[in-house]
Amino acid sequence: MGNGVTYTDISIPEGFITNYLRYTSKQESPTQFHFWSAVSMLSASIGRSITLRRGFYDLYPNFIIILVAGSALSRKSSAINVGIRLLRTAIQRTKEEGLGSGLTSVLGSKMTPEALCRAISLRGVDSLDMDYEELPAEARGRSVLLFNSELGVFLSKQAQMNGMVDLLTDLYDCPDVWEYITKTQGTDIAHNVYLSLLSATTPDWLASNVSSAVFNQGFTGRTVFVFADKPQHRNAHPTLSKEERLLEASLINFLQSKFNLEGEMTLSPGAHQLFEDWYMTREDSIDSTMETGFFGREHDHVLKLAMVLSLSRSNALIIELDDIDIAIKHLSIIRRDLVNVFEDVRVAGEAANVAIVEDAIKRAGVSGVARSPLLRAVYRKVSKREFDEALDVLKLAGK
Repeated sequence: MGNGVTYTDISIPEGFITNYLRYTSKQESPTQFHFWSAVSMLSASIGRSITLRRGFYDLYPNFIIILVAGSALSRKSSAINVGIRLLRTAIQRTKEEGLGSGLTSVLGSKMTPEALCRAISLRGVDSLDMDYEELPAEARGRSVLLFNSELGVFLSKQAQMNGMVDLLTDLYDCPDVWEYITKTQGTDIAHNVYLSLLSATTPDWLASNVSSAVFNQGFTGRTVFVFADKPQHRNAHPTLSKEERLLEASLINFLQSKFNLEGEMTLSPGAHQLFEDWYMTREDSIDSTMETGFFGREHDHVLKLAMVLSLSRSNALIIELDDIDIAIKHLSIIRRDLVNVFEDVRVAGEAANVAIVEDAIKRAGVSGVARSPLLRAVYRKVSKREFDEALDVLKLAGK
């Protein structure tokens, strides 16, 4: 994929996602925000009932998706809320039809790790007002979609200290059985876990909260960071036309139709070969910790997105060559844009490294210190490469 390729350059077969993009075409949020919101809604409606066998593990179409933009003009929260409203309407209508068992729980409030574990456990929770709903013994799995327009709601500094990042990392892998032991409430046991997340943030928030200890390669590698720096367009007086209201009804019906879909997906021969060719020839990433983490999981992201793309147009449960091709193109944009997502993080990290090295030099006194002893004094805090870069900055600054 060329560096200038955008989402609008990628053709998508007719189906749920193309209808979703038509439905939101007059809304101001960037196309990529609507595309990945559509993926999130369809993924949540499918739940754990669809799988792709991968030898030693099973793959499910769940995602952790974070929309990233610095400007409020990009309408991050609007993009999320459009999809959530459609999904919640589909869930509510299904419940009114008496078919509500096993539906995804859509949760959007601040929570503790204990509350999240309760939400996916046998006891369950339909909201985070702590009004718990006991589940029957046979309902051992509960899919959960976490959403909020502010990532800090789920990953505040307090939540990070309490282990929320590690918990999300573990639950993302959809374990068959998960046990969480609390200090006061015993053990929550979750079966057939299926966790998705859709949220948003700014590069500045990431720079203020990201660290190698918290947002490690495990979490960033499992996360799709969707970057945009400008809105799709401006619309001073948005309204829904008759056609768009019909599309809305169609999208809700489509989501409802996926609630009871079950089965195992397979790759067509063409899809199998294309994925193998891409996987065996892609180059390793050594640019940054964040990109390296994503690179290690990119192949799973491609297959997950291909699963959703297939289910967007058909219930045949066959991943076609086009599904793989489109997924590769979309994920290559995600990977390319990581530099924009984490640019502020990189700058903040470089500034911190310079401060560490400069402080070590000052502590050495007016007599100075040789390079090797200086490196030994800071090696627990910075790598050799970071150390050399910090020295170069200090030299340029005349210090």
